[in-house]
Amino acid sequence: MDVCLERVLRGEAPRDVFTARGHGNITASNTRTLEITKDPFVTRRGDCIVACCSEKAAGELDVVEALAAVGTVVIIIDAGVAWDAVVGLTPRRRPTSRWRIVARRSFYVDDSTVAVGIDKAASGLDRALVAALRGGAPVKITVGVCPGEAFK
Repeated sequence: MDVCLERVLRGEAPRDVFTARGHGNITASNTRTLEITKDPFVTRRGDCIVACCSEKAAGELDVVEALAAVGTVVIIIDAGVAWDAVVGLTPRRRPTSRWRIVARRSFYVDDSTVAVGIDKAASGLDRALVAALRGGAPVKITVGVCPGEAFK
């Protein structure tokens, strides 16, 4: 298991924990990105969206300042019956989006980007978790940052 993931799970790294929920149209089939949105509705075209009705967006995270520095980002999606984590690098820029959170396999950064170079996108998530999300399950989202560390 990644060292930063272990630190976030133990509460030893700066993190923000909030809720969102799944939706019947979630496919989590995108191979490049993963998105969490405040939108209450998801279409099948939003194949990177893994949760909606989020309590927070990228610019509202408690760890927003840590995202502007060098470090590792961990995003944990926990539906109770199943969970998974995505690990990447900080975008080295403070996100400002008030609507969504995006993690990318690429190194493209916009106002919603909280992680780049992630180890897996929406399509790589545990399929039991995706099934729970498709069933509309409430989820606990944790975004943690290990400053100054590079993952793997």
